[in-house]
Amino acid sequence: RNSQGKAPIVHAIGVCDDPDYFYAYVAKIADEMGFKTSGEPSTTEEFVRQHMTVHQGKGLGYAISTQEELEFVTNFARGTGIVLDPVYSGKALYQFVNSVIAETPDTFRGKRLLFWHTGGALGLFDKVSSLSTSLPSTSPCLRLDVYGKGRGVDIPEDE
Repeated sequence: RNSQGKAPIVHAIGVCDDPDYFYAYVAKIADEMGFKTSGEPSTTEEFVRQHMTVHQGKGLGYAISTQEELEFVTNFARGTGIVLDPVYSGKALYQFVNSVIAETPDTFRGKRLLFWHTGGALGLFDKVSSLSTSLPSTSPCLRLDVYGKGRGVDIPEDE
């Protein structure tokens, strides 16, 4: 609770399935952990729905990224030093910034926000070719050819 006694507002971005799936899934986890409601709301799912808003964020579909999403992930990494994968966390933050905040900016203005990334780093590997089109022109980093397959910078051996 904050200094006014209010519980934080939780916004979740689902990048697969629909919001109803996530409300039910979170309620199931809470029930399995022994969560009990008393009075109103009468069910765990009703409680979850009162305290969490799930937004649709899958865009074109699971693991299918738009060019705008890929550019967002690239620009976010360059601007913050934080690398987000484009399958889960990058897509979720893109949707949060460009849909949720953009639709109701006054709701978030002057507020403290926490983006809680829950996994997905392995999603980067599948998107290397898609991301690499914007990275060479924007990043001072060079990819090393550590396996000798001609896909990066060779480091000459000392003679």
